[in-house]
Amino acid sequence: MENLDLYEILGVTKNSTDAEIKKNYRKLAKEFHPDKNPNAGDKFKEISFAYEVLSDPEKRKVYDRHGIKGLQEGADGFSDAGEFFAQWFPFSNLGGHSREGRGKVGQIVIKLEVSLEEIYNGNVAKTIEYKRTSFCSECHGDGGPKEAQQKCTQCNGVGRMASYAFMGLTAVETICSVCHGRGNVIAENLQCGTCHGNGLVEELAKREITVEKGAPHMLKIPFPSEGHQGLQGSRGDLIVVLIQTEHTLFQRRHNDLIMRNIHVNLTQALCGFVHCFKHLDGRQICVATRPGEVIRHEELKMIPGEGMPLRNNPFDRGDLLIHFMVDFPENGFATSEQLEMLETLLPPREPFTMPEEAEEVLLVDVQPRTEDSRGAHGGGHEDDDEFDGNTHFERVQCQTG
Repeated sequence: MENLDLYEILGVTKNSTDAEIKKNYRKLAKEFHPDKNPNAGDKFKEISFAYEVLSDPEKRKVYDRHGIKGLQEGADGFSDAGEFFAQWFPFSNLGGHSREGRGKVGQIVIKLEVSLEEIYNGNVAKTIEYKRTSFCSECHGDGGPKEAQQKCTQCNGVGRMASYAFMGLTAVETICSVCHGRGNVIAENLQCGTCHGNGLVEELAKREITVEKGAPHMLKIPFPSEGHQGLQGSRGDLIVVLIQTEHTLFQRRHNDLIMRNIHVNLTQALCGFVHCFKHLDGRQICVATRPGEVIRHEELKMIPGEGMPLRNNPFDRGDLLIHFMVDFPENGFATSEQLEMLETLLPPREPFTMPEEAEEVLLVDVQPRTEDSRGAHGGGHEDDDEFDGNTHFERVQCQTG
């Protein structure tokens, strides 16, 4: 089951567009619909399940990254994992009715966005509001008077019905669509006026969440028995998933922080500089280089112990990495005399002797060009764009000096 290829079922690839997936689904659904092909029930359900996943951007993203197992376990904050699989695989391990999956039926998953500052400083209280189902207080979940209950003729009072298996699963049972698992029904004129015979009502609930120092991105915080109440069994769980939002200055990598693209000019890179910034706890920190220390282009430097606090030991912290970008001056920034003076301060050139009869040429800037003009230069060779997979370049014309 975990190795099932949903793209293969629909006859598409990972790169297929939504329109292509929809087109193939319609074609296959028409071919294998039970009304047209009564013996293709399993195949039709496979196709329907595959389309249910791949037509939904959130489910497709989780499936592409983690497979079927990721959908089952609610990876990447997939909020409908329990209900989604319970609807397709009721009373099976996938639906969460097994001992290992207890609590997944009726489970509510809520994504809670938290800033990097809140995770860094910790002890931040945030309140969430969510809707959940509970037993109707008027009929206590019965849907109406007990004496008005009659045995469901669809399932013969069992509340479940046999269902065909598919995708390698053994035979399973499904909740009766008439009595919704109760095993009895109530005439419409005798149904509870508050819940309209459903036995459940929707209510608004609140829950306070405390954000720990160093909490990881996608941390799942469980609250047992605070989710939906089902007609059968106990209440499901509430799962709060912490989603770390992007920061304008810092990027997080596990317990380390990274400051990217800190620009310094050539003078600062060679002669020293001081760079100040505001840390996540409000402190002003100034970074200075030692005299004679050279900052190289795209070099990483580190400030030990100024990264993220460790979740289980907040007094320890990771490191802060700084990624430097050296900005070079524009052409013509100095006169010939100034360049000669500058050359006396810089490391000497490597010795060079011009070979006899050599032709001296000058370099020019590479100019981007479009696909239309590509074939007009150099015969349209396929490897003209080897410098960059997304950009095509003019063939460089050398100029003689």
